[in-house]
Amino acid sequence: MRFTVFLLSIALAGCASTGVVPADRGTYMISKQSAAGIFGTSGGVRADIYTEANEFCARTNKGVETMNLELKDAIPFVRTSSATLQFKCVAP
Repeated sequence: MRFTVFLLSIALAGCASTGVVPADRGTYMISKQSAAGIFGTSGGVRADIYTEANEFCARTNKGVETMNLELKDAIPFVRTSSATLQFKCVAP
């Protein structure tokens, strides 16, 4: 029973996102961990952060230009999957 509670708490706690954060000279950063905890994939997180970045840039009628993308897959009982995107908003 304790193990089940442990797994459930890991899965529910893994939904953290930084939101869009200004970085340097017109660049922004966003990081997110998988909502599926140790069972999620970095691909799912990647889609989430690109959606958020595109919504952010669309407010100024611009699109996302990727500067750097870092993906980390989950390692059971070590870390959840995550993604970090550094981007610029550019005119289409």
